[in-house]
Amino acid sequence: MSEHRILLIESPARLSVNLGRIRIEREEQKDLFVLPTDIAVLLLHHHTIEITAQVLRVLTDSRSIMLITDERHHPSGWLTPMYGLPQASLRLQQQLAATPESRARLWQAVVRSRIKTEALNLRHLGINGALRLERLAKEVEPGDRAHTEGQAARHYWGCLFGADFKRSKQGAKDTRNISLNYGYAVLRAMVARELATASLVPMLGMGHFSRENPFNLADDLMEPYRFLVERHVCEKHEALSEFDTQARMLILGFVKQSVRLGNMDFRLPAALRETVGSYLRTLDTNSGGLALPG
Repeated sequence: MSEHRILLIESPARLSVNLGRIRIEREEQKDLFVLPTDIAVLLLHHHTIEITAQVLRVLTDSRSIMLITDERHHPSGWLTPMYGLPQASLRLQQQLAATPESRARLWQAVVRSRIKTEALNLRHLGINGALRLERLAKEVEPGDRAHTEGQAARHYWGCLFGADFKRSKQGAKDTRNISLNYGYAVLRAMVARELATASLVPMLGMGHFSRENPFNLADDLMEPYRFLVERHVCEKHEALSEFDTQARMLILGFVKQSVRLGNMDFRLPAALRETVGSYLRTLDTNSGGLALPG
């Protein structure tokens, strides 16, 4: 599997399979050939792109993710592998058998990590406010019963982007929120890819449990990694005045950042794999903790 290659196509093109490779045909340009195993995420940003069913099949076989966008270039849908390794039935049974106490303990660790990485961002960017976040991280209860995550988020966003900033998920119109949502969509796809490879059911989460959300577990495990997108958007804000092709390419640069888990540094895809692997170990042993940033 590819470690961090994201393929972005923003012009008319036709994708097919040629001798096991993805062939990308474009007018008046030389054809490109890419191995499916070299693609972590395929982003399609033009309404006239043609893609064959065979391309979709080889991408899912390679555990790749495909994202498509709407007329505003916002992610609107994605294709993710349905099955991973042969232990799919076992993993489903383990996830269903996880006790409420176990899920609460793991969600506590996720929320703590999320708040700690928010504090790390503020310190890295030289912005005041990290100390309060570090204190809040220590107060998180199992299952985050006191909703400490929400308290931390309000403080964090006000410090990071100013008191007037408001997080907007659906229908965002300002470039900053659009950029964040775009980066989050790619991050979510990368987490979902690792879950599929591990034969985990993404609907069964620890802290997210919406009946309408087919990716609750992906949303759980991406929480501690959101800070990478936020740091990148904050550092590149001057170049993100318009959400154009250059901006989208710039946002995708967050995948090249390193992440520290314990006393080791990982590239983002490897870190996500380590986090998912640690979750598998908690299912296997009914004990242990998650490998998380912060």
